[in-house]
Amino acid sequence: MFSLPLAVSAVAVLLTFLAAAVQDWKTRTVYRATWYPAAVVGGIGAVLFWIEYIHVPGAFFVLLLSLVFAALCWIFAVLGMFGKADAKALVLLSLAVPVTPFAAWIFPSLAVSTLVNAGILSLAVPLFCLGYNLCKGNRAPFWLMCSGTPVAGSSVKGRFGFLAETVTEENGVIKKEFVRVRDSLFSLKSPMRHTRTFREHPEACADILRLLEKCGAVWVTVGIPLLVPLTAGLIFALLGISAVDILLSLLL
Repeated sequence: MFSLPLAVSAVAVLLTFLAAAVQDWKTRTVYRATWYPAAVVGGIGAVLFWIEYIHVPGAFFVLLLSLVFAALCWIFAVLGMFGKADAKALVLLSLAVPVTPFAAWIFPSLAVSTLVNAGILSLAVPLFCLGYNLCKGNRAPFWLMCSGTPVAGSSVKGRFGFLAETVTEENGVIKKEFVRVRDSLFSLKSPMRHTRTFREHPEACADILRLLEKCGAVWVTVGIPLLVPLTAGLIFALLGISAVDILLSLLL
């Protein structure tokens, strides 16, 4: 079902997702002003779309779901379960482009399908890490083989992720110990393991940075911003390719 206002809105939102994903990839920060143009264009496009199509069977359900999904995304962001930029992206998408204008309507909404698509695409990250580490002969606990790579200790400050080894020095000898899997979720939340802390507070991290400089290599988790798979998931969803629809077609 093609709608010109919705198509314009979809293009504006997609361009915004692309710009935000690039910013997030490079700096792990998305400028607030990035969202404003698409919010204006998308708001106008969505209003014009609903004026024309609100009478279509099932349209009210999609509208209600879009509003509920947007509210949930923002609540999750407030609770710390979502990044603020990720929440803004999903709220914008849910309200500005409730359905794709370039293909048949997909269940249950474009935003939900985009998020599910992103989750499926994110599964490629551990597979890539595992394949890369096996090819390079890197060895570590399996969970880390699927979520990180070894890097030069001197380059850790320029990476995005978490330090997955505890580095100490005894009698001039550098010792490294992998974070245990049962402790990883709690240990990796420590600010002193986040590479961003090393960049923003080098004085406070001087001791560990000195030890890392002496390391030949140290394991760091691979940090992929959610906006990257979200953008890819949006492209698929706009073309009518929805993991939700595919799964339902297999089950029903």
